[in-house]
Amino acid sequence: MPSIFKRPWSFVWGGFLVGLAEVLYFLNYETPIPVTTGLAKMFGTLEANITHTDFITRTYSADIHWVLIGLIAGGALVTLIESERRSWVKYPPRVAVLAFIGAMIFGFGTRLAQGCTAWHYLGGIPAMSLTSIVVAIVSIPFAYLAFLLMAKLNAGGFMKHHEVKATVQKCVELEYQTETLAYDSKYKPHKDPLRLGLTAFFFLVIASAGWTALQGASPNSIGGLAWGEILLKAMIGFLVGLGIAKSGFGTECAVMSPKSLLMKPRHFEAMKVAKITQTMFTGMMPFAGLLVAILMFNLTILFTWIVLGWDVPVVAEAGRYKYGFHLGHLIGGPMLGIGSVMMLGCEIRTYARIGMGYLTGLAALPGFMLGYLPYSLFKEQIDEIFFSRGFMKEKNMLELLPDSAFFQYPFALAYTALLVALLVWTIRKGAKIAKVNKKEYVMLSTDEIFLKGLHNQDPDGAKVVVPHR
Repeated sequence: MPSIFKRPWSFVWGGFLVGLAEVLYFLNYETPIPVTTGLAKMFGTLEANITHTDFITRTYSADIHWVLIGLIAGGALVTLIESERRSWVKYPPRVAVLAFIGAMIFGFGTRLAQGCTAWHYLGGIPAMSLTSIVVAIVSIPFAYLAFLLMAKLNAGGFMKHHEVKATVQKCVELEYQTETLAYDSKYKPHKDPLRLGLTAFFFLVIASAGWTALQGASPNSIGGLAWGEILLKAMIGFLVGLGIAKSGFGTECAVMSPKSLLMKPRHFEAMKVAKITQTMFTGMMPFAGLLVAILMFNLTILFTWIVLGWDVPVVAEAGRYKYGFHLGHLIGGPMLGIGSVMMLGCEIRTYARIGMGYLTGLAALPGFMLGYLPYSLFKEQIDEIFFSRGFMKEKNMLELLPDSAFFQYPFALAYTALLVALLVWTIRKGAKIAKVNKKEYVMLSTDEIFLKGLHNQDPDGAKVVVPHR
C-alpha cells in the first residue's frame, strides 16, 4: 500500500488544503488570495529588466508574487514525492495551441471580471458576494460550450484532472483509447522543441522576477517585504499548489460537474471524453472539493465578522466608477469559463501544472501575458466601456439587507447552512453514483475510484455491482 504522500489524494483533501490557504491568507491580510494581478507584475519584470518597454508596466509595476512562486513550487514538489514528473505526457501541438488561446481569453477575462475564477469562486462566494455568484453562473454555460468545442476538435480525451502513468498504463492494457491519447512510450520530452521553447520562457520569467526581488526596490522584493511575510505568502501558495497537484483540484470543472447529472453516458462517449473524466464529473468530485474550500473560508469569515467584529471582505473591485456589479462581470465571466476549459484548468490549476511539468501549463503562460496586454494598453477606454455601466452599487448580498445584525446574522447563518447541506448532498449523491461508500469517496483519489470500478467488471466489460457496507 503506497504511503499517503506517494499516492494521489481525493478532491475533498485537495479542497481542504486550498481552503486552509485561503483561511491563513485572510487571517493575516483580511482579503482572499489575489493571484492574477501578481502574474501581470511578474511579466512586468521582463520589461523592466530585459526589453525596457512599457506595454505592461504602464499599468502594472514590475514585482514578484510570492504566492505564485509557492504555488508552482508546490506542484513541483509533488512530482518529486510521487516520483513522476508529468513531462512524460505528450500533448499534440493543437492542444498546446488551444491552451495558449484559452489563456489569452482567460487573461483578458480576468481584467473585465476584475478577478480570476479563484478570486470569485474561492473568495467571493464564501464572502457572499453577489457579483462573484453571478460571474460563476454566467461562466458555466460558456464553459460547457467550450467543452463541446474541445470535443469537436477531438480534444475531449485530454480533459482530465491529471495524467497518472499507472492509470494510463492500465488503460493501455484494456485498450481504452480515450484514456491513453497523451501516452507515448517513445516520447522524449527533452527533444521536444515546443516544450523546450516554452520551458525557456518560463525560466526567463522566473529569473527576471527573482532578479527584481533581489534588487530590493519593489514592494514585495527581498528588503521591501519582511522575511516573515515572504515565507508566509510562499507557504500559502505552496499549500494551494500541493492541494491541486495531489488531487487535480480546479474551479471551473467543479462548477461544471453537477451538470453531468443531466447527461447520459452516450453523450460522453460521443464527445470521446475519457472514462476517468466521466467518473470524476458524474461523481461530482471536483464540486465536493470546491465546496470544502468555500465552506472553510465562509466559516472563517462568519467567525471573524460575528465574534471578532471584522468587516466582511469586499471581493468586487468597484474602482473609480463605484459599481459592485457592472458590464465587465457579464462579459468577463463567460471568458473565464471558455478560457479555463481550453487550457485544461483554471489559472491557479495551471500554475500547479506548470510546476508539475505539463506542456499545456507551459503553453498557457505566454498566453496569459498577451491576454493582459489589451487592458494594459487601453485601460482608460476599457474602463469607460465596461465599468462605467453599472447595475448596482452593492458589493455583496448583505448590503441588500437592512444594516442590522437582526437581519444580516440570520441570513449569513442560513447561507452557511445551505453550503453545508450542499456539501452533504454532493458526497452522498456522488458516492452513490461512483459506487463507493462515503468514506471511500472522501479518502480515495479519483484514480483509485476509477480503477476500483475497473476491478469490479466481468470479462465482458459489464460492471459487477459490489455492495458496500
